[in-house]
Amino acid sequence: MRNSSEKLKVLLVSTNFCRPDEVRIPYGITCLVNAFMQGNNNGSIETFTYDLNEHFNENLRKFCINYEKTAAVIAEKIMEKGCNIAAFSVFAWSDELFKKTMEILGRCKKGPIIVMGGPMVCGGLETLRKEYPSADFFIESYGEKVFANLGEYLYRAERSGNPLIKELPVFEELTSPYLSGLIPLKEGMTVRMELRRGCLFNCSFCRHRNPEKKVFCVGCMETHRRELMLFKAAKVRKINVLDPYFNDVRADFKEISFEFLTLLKELKITAAVSLQIRPETLTDEYLDIAETMPNLIFEIGVQSLDEKVMREINRGGCGTKEKVLEKLKEVAKRRIRTEITLIYGLPCQTAESFRNDVNSLRTLGFSKITAFPLQIYRGTEMFDIYKSYGLKAEPNDLEILEVCDNPAHDIEEMRKIACLLSEYPEEAAA
Repeated sequence: MRNSSEKLKVLLVSTNFCRPDEVRIPYGITCLVNAFMQGNNNGSIETFTYDLNEHFNENLRKFCINYEKTAAVIAEKIMEKGCNIAAFSVFAWSDELFKKTMEILGRCKKGPIIVMGGPMVCGGLETLRKEYPSADFFIESYGEKVFANLGEYLYRAERSGNPLIKELPVFEELTSPYLSGLIPLKEGMTVRMELRRGCLFNCSFCRHRNPEKKVFCVGCMETHRRELMLFKAAKVRKINVLDPYFNDVRADFKEISFEFLTLLKELKITAAVSLQIRPETLTDEYLDIAETMPNLIFEIGVQSLDEKVMREINRGGCGTKEKVLEKLKEVAKRRIRTEITLIYGLPCQTAESFRNDVNSLRTLGFSKITAFPLQIYRGTEMFDIYKSYGLKAEPNDLEILEVCDNPAHDIEEMRKIACLLSEYPEEAAA
């Protein structure tokens, strides 16, 4: 950046698993566009979303991506846009692809300035320079405040010699991309919204990093009321609430949750509403109101019910299993719609303990259970310690490290159980 007033032509580059009932542009990208357009910027901003589903092979049931060719296609499209800043939103599933894309752009004499953000911006400047040598700037954590004055931040970073930028926004002042009209609504679609960001739990495998170790309120209830009214008028099919876990029982956040649930009832929202729930923190108050709302869906990441495994992944200590089972039993008893996920390939886990987890959940009456192999993300505690447990990992079809063997050498048996869960759920734990 020659000076902070230089006219910007920004292209926000992202990937998505584009589904017919969802918006093509990721929700987080629209938040950044909103911030740029309403901030103090001289210039313009566009988005380019690459659909990864184009590479899904139905016969093989996997993604088949030629990374060199695909990166070349993306780089060509970026150059065609004539932008002077290419800002990449990098997640684990796009990491390898965007590394190669940035490398191609970095070789172009008249290529754009490369700005990188997203969950893969982690590990400190030394690590980032090593992982992404073609990137010029890195935006760590939530980026709306930076995008509201992008030219100034890039100019200051260049002058200081420190390309790592971090500046948290005032979360309550963020503008909804639905209310600004950036996300067009139509009947039957699925939408996303958020009441808060951040999580105080420290599960060792979790890629939802929260460097601040804080939870931030996003928007206010009047904003959410207006969003819900728009969703109702548009007859959306489903609302996914993105909060890492919705039922935060601390006073301020609990009040927000209940006010939101009350709004859903008051506005007579009939769309399905999916909430991410931490079972051991469920209270009778949450259960009482959820029981009266048939359109609510609890998404519960149980991950494991084996106490030893739970301790090793920072999922709880002595007594956590009993508390989780007690709450799940109550959820099942009240017939609250519930989707449960498990992880296999965890430290100290065996096929027997995994099968026991499935049996326990089946006994409680849950039928919607899915299981996924442990994926290991750079920037998590698990990334640094998984080898010490004797776990072996290899890149999967999206180049994400995935456990492929364990000390008991029964990972294939776990995989069979997981496959049966989705194909023949009644046979999975047999």
